[in-house]
Amino acid sequence: MVSTYRSADLGPVNIGDVTMLEELRLECDDIGTGFYVQVPIAGRYESRHRGVDMMVNRLSSALYRPGGELRARWPAGYRALCVRIDPAAVDAALARLVGPASRVVFDPVVNMADGYGRSWAELLLSVNRQLAVPGGLLSQPLVAAPLADSLVNGFLLATAHSHTEALNAPVVAARPAAVRAAIDIIEGNPGAPLTLSVLAEHCEVGPRTLQKAFQQHLGRSPMEYLRDVRLRRAHEELRDADPSAGSVAAVARRWGFTHLGRFAAAHEAKFGQKPLRTLRG
Repeated sequence: MVSTYRSADLGPVNIGDVTMLEELRLECDDIGTGFYVQVPIAGRYESRHRGVDMMVNRLSSALYRPGGELRARWPAGYRALCVRIDPAAVDAALARLVGPASRVVFDPVVNMADGYGRSWAELLLSVNRQLAVPGGLLSQPLVAAPLADSLVNGFLLATAHSHTEALNAPVVAARPAAVRAAIDIIEGNPGAPLTLSVLAEHCEVGPRTLQKAFQQHLGRSPMEYLRDVRLRRAHEELRDADPSAGSVAAVARRWGFTHLGRFAAAHEAKFGQKPLRTLRG
């Protein structure tokens, strides 16, 4: 056996955890249909893709675009996360963030030493740990959908490409109508796996535009507003539940609160009593 490999899908993102037990050399003429990035955990390796040679390590990784040849050599003991992202998800996220855009051109080098690149790598490592837990939180759509969204958006922020400047440009706040539309969606179905991108798409504005509009008109983000609505609905359910048949943990999970201690603290701060006291009447 040359290597060990474990992988899992999170929406359009596939994360594989690979460890090389022996040296491995690879030569292929077509890398496939996805965007690929390796996040080294231990060691480094030599890579050539589309005429670009580089030594991939924890500070500087390579971005492999769909198609094209790959020549690589991984030494024994090398371990990394192998990340594949569906190109359609990348295109859709870019359209939501900056509007209809021409074909994006990526830089082949990903800076993981600091900034968004380092933050994205740390997010991937954290997600990978959760993926290793059978039946964990990432099996819940309320958790998985926003996280998959964040990984794709983070990829666009962590990499350098032809639309980086547009992503970092200031945005104009949306009209209050967009805020009202988002509120209607949240209040109408707060239990749905809503994300900032989903809300923005329904309101026909960009995610950053909707985010700025909420901050300007409500003093909070759309996701903070959604959290407050879910907290209110959880409180109402606890208040109306049969204490002999229900539990605080079950209600909290049902409304997307995955950390029971933080749920209890938020509930007490908002409603003046612990959730168990509400349940018991």
